[in-house]
Amino acid sequence: MSDVMYKRKSITIRDLIMYIFIQFPISSILKTYIGPLNIILTVLVFGLFFFYYMRCGIRKYELALISYSIITIIVNCVKYNGVFYNINMVIYFPFFIFYMLFFIRNDNVFFNFLKNHKFYIDMILYLWNFVVAISFFIPSCYTYEGEDRGFVSFAGTTFLLSPIAIYVFILLVFQYTFYKKNRYLCLMIIPSLCVLMGTSRTYLIVLICAWMIFLYTRISNKRIFKYVVVLFAILALGIILVSPIKNKFTTAAGRVGTANLSFIEAFTSGRSSFWAYDMYMIMHNKINLLIFGNGVNYLFYLNKPVFHVALWAHNDYIQILSDYGIIGIMIYIGLIVAMIKKSAKYIKKSKLIIVILVILWAFNAFFNMFYTYFCAVLSFPYFILLLKYDSQRRYMRKEGKINGKI
Repeated sequence: MSDVMYKRKSITIRDLIMYIFIQFPISSILKTYIGPLNIILTVLVFGLFFFYYMRCGIRKYELALISYSIITIIVNCVKYNGVFYNINMVIYFPFFIFYMLFFIRNDNVFFNFLKNHKFYIDMILYLWNFVVAISFFIPSCYTYEGEDRGFVSFAGTTFLLSPIAIYVFILLVFQYTFYKKNRYLCLMIIPSLCVLMGTSRTYLIVLICAWMIFLYTRISNKRIFKYVVVLFAILALGIILVSPIKNKFTTAAGRVGTANLSFIEAFTSGRSSFWAYDMYMIMHNKINLLIFGNGVNYLFYLNKPVFHVALWAHNDYIQILSDYGIIGIMIYIGLIVAMIKKSAKYIKKSKLIIVILVILWAFNAFFNMFYTYFCAVLSFPYFILLLKYDSQRRYMRKEGKINGKI
């Protein structure tokens, strides 16, 4: 099957898709002020995806999964007559499927775009970091989320800012890896501060995993990586203890005594309560609903009468099982595994780094949600790509095909 691209003025369809992907840190901030911006860009990406498959051909497994995605959109629209608690829920999972399929087939395209578009990527990164750096000094860029006050920049919420920050972080890592300029290393402090000064404990773990993956690629002798992990964990603990996010942990610990909550309820900010209820109701559904799902409004309808708020799951596995059933959760996990396996075969020195990579995704998916945040979804394949690139570079050096240090 040919992957020859339809070109016009030397820009391929895949290039256009990548241009849009790379700018998402900017549009994800701007959408706070220009509501439909990311929706328009997402619709455009879907259109480019379809154009891409029309021009390049489509494989059987891609056809099956893309057809499934389109069917879920149609079924949800028909089932709820186009009325949704959150209309974005209709496209989050289909976008996840399209994006992961695109990466699995085009991981080298991702790499080559990063390598060949230094100026464009620099402009996105410099602009984002400049704007966010200014916002550190603006009082209105700090707000209370729950009981704790945290930094939200112009995004308005930690839960939007943190995934954007992780995406910016990995793009900076690639720029540093390619060009060895210390300015990229210095700029990595800004997205890190976004997480450390926020209120999301989940993204603190994601950030630690992101830094560990970066450090892994900087170490020539992979056998010492486990010791580096221990030293970095100690350093990270020290940073956390002097950063604002420590308040989130002390607040959670205080709830055990003052709010009469169990440790698990306090640690999960009460999510374990509705997780247990949701799972009980899902597992007692009719068999067809358990297999194919209840639709994207189900959990909102389910939780509102009991918890007095139309809650979503705050957990990928429960949300997808509820909305898309066993088939959905198998597709979700299957695509993640397929991506990791494609690169894991290159990584022979350390199984620990694969564990860290899985934690970066799975912890976020379990305690916060992953597939419902575009920048979180966009960023994850880059970590896989970084490890693949690192392994290939070291293999080539070992074979004497390249010289110098990474």
